[in-house]
This record gives sequence, structure tokens and C-alpha cells, in this order.
Amino acid sequence: MKKILTVVMTVFFCFSGCEAAGPKPPIELPFAVHQAGATVSTELRIANKYKYPFVLRFEYKEKDKADQERVRKLVGSGGKNKWTGNFIDPGIPIPLKLTISIIESSEERTLLEKDVLALGQYAHGINYFERDIDRNQIKIPPGLYRVTVQSLKDIPELANTKVFFVIRNPRGK
Repeated sequence: MKKILTVVMTVFFCFSGCEAAGPKPPIELPFAVHQAGATVSTELRIANKYKYPFVLRFEYKEKDKADQERVRKLVGSGGKNKWTGNFIDPGIPIPLKLTISIIESSEERTLLEKDVLALGQYAHGINYFERDIDRNQIKIPPGLYRVTVQSLKDIPELANTKVFFVIRNPRGK
């Protein structure tokens, strides 16, 4: 009887308290965005329904002003025209295909598949600039997903720049 009770309690605690498979944000993956057809893909565990920023991070050599300026020109700026909402300096346009699939016990099905054009600057850090992949961000309900991003165009100007695909935690979370 004790063995059965132990097994039942173990199963109960595992189902109620164990973390499910799949990485949670933040996730950072290298991405050869300069090559048409290059793809980056990851599983993603969402615990809470929030808007998750999907961004490209462009790195430059820390304390190297010339490299910082080179990358800034590629990425553009965050400034927008107050009447149109368009970027004043959008940088090099990066066409991408974004696919989000939900992974269920019996199948994997596509929830979202769309072409996006990544423009402008979203953020700036000590040795990087970031650009949104989708300005609206993506609100995802809890579950296990596969997120895939594919570069749709050769962009030789970015060949010497380290680029990462990043899924951030929602702001303030």
C-alpha cells in the first residue's frame, strides 16, 4: 500500500509542479541573416499569456567607435516621422518569414506564418543594437511552441556582423 501511495504522490507532484520541456524566454540564437534561406528555429515554452518581443540583435566590437557606427548605419535609428510613423533612418531592410507552430501531444500545427520586413532600431546596449522582427509583438497563450525565422534575401552588407535571433521576456516580467 505504501508503494502505491508513493507512486501516486510522485505522479501527482510531477504533474502539478514539474516544469514542462522547452526553453523559456529569454532565448538567444546565432542567425546568419545575411544569407537567403538561412533559418533559425527553437522550441519555446510559454507559461503566461503576454506579448513577447522577437528581435534581431546586431553586435559590434565593444569600445570600437568605428565598428559601432558601421553597425548603426546598417541597423538605422529608432527615430520616426511624427506624422507618418515611418522610420526616418530605417537602415537596411531585412525580409523574413516568421512561423510559430504549437506542439501538442499528437501533432504540431502552424498558428502563424507571415512575411515581415524588419526595419529601424528597437534598442541599444553596450555592444549591440536591436531591431524588432514584428513591431506589434506576438501575444502567445501558454503552451509549447516551435518558432522559426527564415531570411528571405541575401544581404552581403551584414556578412561581417554577428546577428542573433532573440525572444525576450515581456517588459517588466
